[in-house]
Amino acid sequence: MAEGTWRLRPPTVEDCDELGRVHMAVWRDAYAGIMPADYLAGLSEERSAASWRNQMSTAADAGSRTLLVVDPEDRLAGFGSAGPCRDDDAPAGWELYVVNLLPSARGTGVADRLLDELLGDRDATLWVVEANARARAFYTRRGFVDEGGRSAHPATGTPEIRMVRRTTR
Repeated sequence: MAEGTWRLRPPTVEDCDELGRVHMAVWRDAYAGIMPADYLAGLSEERSAASWRNQMSTAADAGSRTLLVVDPEDRLAGFGSAGPCRDDDAPAGWELYVVNLLPSARGTGVADRLLDELLGDRDATLWVVEANARARAFYTRRGFVDEGGRSAHPATGTPEIRMVRRTTR
């Protein structure tokens, strides 16, 4: 599929059910063998959709931005979000909260477009699961480096690392 046929657009409340489904599908795929299987099996599309509805009502107030990835057949294939950094000791003021894509969107170039739209030329941080080699390789290719911050995913204890990107101005 040609990269140009993929679209990015802001979400609407009507997207929340599908967004919940896609969000959980991405997590089950990306974290299989990394996070506990029982945790991944227990992820709820309905709870995710409800969380997205709540986020839609507060995101603009917080200054964050979410974009959906829509495939050539007008199906939701992923999303990304960014906004003000949530860490007290942040090495940058802006944070890439998430880039989540279904396998069908990988390799199309849409992840690069999504990151560019969400971050622009800002310095930025992100947290990534340490064992997620695919995501770490993508972020490294896009100029992020491990800055030494460490944490654990709250629900599973899965190790996470903080990466930072400095832009030249």
